[in-house]
Amino acid sequence: MAMVSEAKVNGGEAEAPTELPPALAEKPAGLPPGKYSLVGWDMDTTGRRLIDEICQIAAYTPKQQYSQYIMPYGDLNPGARRRHNVRVVTVGRYRMLKDTNTHKILKTKSEISALTDFLDWLEKEKGDGSVILIYHEPRRLSPTMLLEALTRYKLLDRFKSIVAGFADSYALAADKCKATVKSVSLRVLARVLLDADSLAVDSALDRAAAAYRIVEHLAQGEQQEAGAGGEGTLRDMVETARAWARPVHTELAALASLKLLLERQNTFRPVFAPLLRSARPERKRVTQLRRLLADAGLLYADLSTAWTDNKLAGLEKQMAALAVTAKEEDIKELIEIFDCHFDPAKEPKGPKPRTPRNRGTSAGEAGEGEGEGSGSTSESQNSSPHNSPTKTNNDVSAGDSSRQPEAVAAN
Repeated sequence: MAMVSEAKVNGGEAEAPTELPPALAEKPAGLPPGKYSLVGWDMDTTGRRLIDEICQIAAYTPKQQYSQYIMPYGDLNPGARRRHNVRVVTVGRYRMLKDTNTHKILKTKSEISALTDFLDWLEKEKGDGSVILIYHEPRRLSPTMLLEALTRYKLLDRFKSIVAGFADSYALAADKCKATVKSVSLRVLARVLLDADSLAVDSALDRAAAAYRIVEHLAQGEQQEAGAGGEGTLRDMVETARAWARPVHTELAALASLKLLLERQNTFRPVFAPLLRSARPERKRVTQLRRLLADAGLLYADLSTAWTDNKLAGLEKQMAALAVTAKEEDIKELIEIFDCHFDPAKEPKGPKPRTPRNRGTSAGEAGEGEGEGSGSTSESQNSSPHNSPTKTNNDVSAGDSSRQPEAVAAN
């Protein structure tokens, strides 16, 4: 999954190359022709690491809706609480989920019970075909976290018999609306395409409905351009969603690749774990540097052996693998960090924080992110006590840091 790109360089210099979000990095392969039912879908989670739990799952069709809150074992991290407007409270001896806007206690189920009910609901909707789940998100976190949860409860085979794939309306809108809008966040698209001046995005059900309606609107626009006169709207919507869908097996492959990436990242814990206790700009820089190493396929043992054999020259030789994806300053910084780490005579050094972006840009991007993903943007402060050994205690997007110790997945 792609790392968050840097913003413009200060001082009028050339703009750094912008990395595409994962939703746009590659065009979806699509699904073969067949009979499909379309369902808008989204979910809220306690954070955006692979071990984080679902706290609401929702689905939408024009005729039926499904929404269920889930009582997580762990607490929501601060970003998730702000975004979803829910929090875990303790009343007497019991933990409950509370809406922070209405101050009401929400009806909840366990994660496995809610997922089973969700599959029951989808099975009724699919009829004699298969389901395409439509969601709106630039980072493709939700499918990954849903598949991980289904695997945890041994519900994946049943899910694959019902759902054919995931269609991301973010990628569709970015392609169809690139000439008219600069941002394809849910709020912007709701205002431009759906004539909704304000859209509540704190609820998974609201986002699921908006994602469905965006695909419906864009499919109607294509139909009108073709001169079809508004007939066969559902058929054209299905064809549009099918062409922009990713099969379930594609997302499972992405999940497997992510777990391998996180395992490689975790090998660098002796170097980066102390640095993750620093201030947020330094933590963000740490995760960027660690991701560069993992993407290049490097392991801590490789760098340790290289330094033992050839000292600084050995590190430089190993870091040459980063030349394709990393900047020269990143490579120099990594060499310095590892040289100081392996050499007991030198004081350990941390990463140098990048020049902060202007406040307006950061606020705008943060606001847009709030409306698009299902995971929060802050570090999780509470891990779930029921975590399975197969879980990986890492950020799904691999772009966020955590103060918690990281557990290597036992695959």
